[in-house]
Amino acid sequence: MTSSGLLQVVLVESEGIRDKKFLGCIMCCTTSAVNRPYICVEYGDQKRISKVAQGKGKKSIWDQKFEFEIDQFDPTEEKKSHQKLVFRVMDKHKLSDDGYVGEATIYVKDVILTGMENGEAELGSRKYRVVREDKSYTGDVSVAVTFKRKSGDSKEVEKKASIVINDQDRTQKIAVIA
Repeated sequence: MTSSGLLQVVLVESEGIRDKKFLGCIMCCTTSAVNRPYICVEYGDQKRISKVAQGKGKKSIWDQKFEFEIDQFDPTEEKKSHQKLVFRVMDKHKLSDDGYVGEATIYVKDVILTGMENGEAELGSRKYRVVREDKSYTGDVSVAVTFKRKSGDSKEVEKKASIVINDQDRTQKIAVIA
């Protein structure tokens, strides 16, 4: 079964994100709190980069939406990268290379499969743990995910065909409803 649609991701906020360095960025004269965070969102080979978040300290706010086209989703496919979203948290530095802080992963296979079957599926805003390379916890990122099937897909066509058949034969339609 293959299908296509649109995966919408809303990056809401992060909380408690801290840099691994004890003193922070010495070149930028900042503390260990991530002061200018942004996020690289990846789905398969598609990448989106957020703006630098608003707010400083423990809580950063984005409220930014991203869309990923899903042309042929096949749940039996071996590629695991097409079944998850990866959020790489980065810290924007003024004088040096941006710093990698950590990442969070959301597995979206079930949301996509439900959306293909029902036309749309939503995973409301939830917190996901951001972990460093050494798997230590560094904070949370809040994200909401929605999948909408393209209207031209086969299940939608089947529904429209059954409606046309029912409109032509009213007694059959009454029998189906009753």
